[in-house]
Amino acid sequence: MKKDSMKNLILCIVSFMSIIAVFVFGMLLIKDAADELGLMEEGYRNLSQVNVYAGIKNGRGIIIGVEEDYIDIVTSKHLVSEENKVSIEFGNKGKVEGEVVYYYPDNDAAIIRVMRKDSDFYIKGAKAPEIMPKSDYESIPLSRSVYFAKDIYDVTLEVSVGKWLDSEEFVYELSEDVGLFAGEVLPGMSGEGLFDENDRLVGMIIAASETEGAVIPAYELRNEYMSFQTTN
Repeated sequence: MKKDSMKNLILCIVSFMSIIAVFVFGMLLIKDAADELGLMEEGYRNLSQVNVYAGIKNGRGIIIGVEEDYIDIVTSKHLVSEENKVSIEFGNKGKVEGEVVYYYPDNDAAIIRVMRKDSDFYIKGAKAPEIMPKSDYESIPLSRSVYFAKDIYDVTLEVSVGKWLDSEEFVYELSEDVGLFAGEVLPGMSGEGLFDENDRLVGMIIAASETEGAVIPAYELRNEYMSFQTTN
């Protein structure tokens, strides 16, 4: 009788452990499938962004260039102005080291480079967003909805919704042409992307009050980045 009881106990333990293993494996497959779906289809605004940690400061960044050996991330200059080496955290919660390789001369923006050989596992599938052209940017209707990510880890891609206010010229620190939108932007969101309904990058958030935010136009970020690429 004791042998039968022991055998039954062992069978129960093995069955229980098998169920747990299948459950964990299944959850990992579901997460991978969700990540891949988000990268392949529209709605990847969260997945084109990263968290940036520069000393005691933290903010966001946007993947702007994907190359064979590295990826480049644009972020706010004021976030990384005192730190040449920074940490980058991707949507899969993988954290890698990056280096500031360029400061925009006329805008509050900088480029961080992450080398693939040091972090290929974490940046697998990194994707840059489509950028809204200048003509579309300058003709955005007032009160048009614009979007920014609540959480870069959220594969359901929940977003905060704002309203476009205007695109006008004024000076904010090292930025000249900026756009304005109504929406709650919290501390630590410098470098966050602002998107339209088609997931095109409208601009990068650099400043905010309690009710309004300011963005550098995405086409300006791209044009200066392309100039940097051709000279380096």
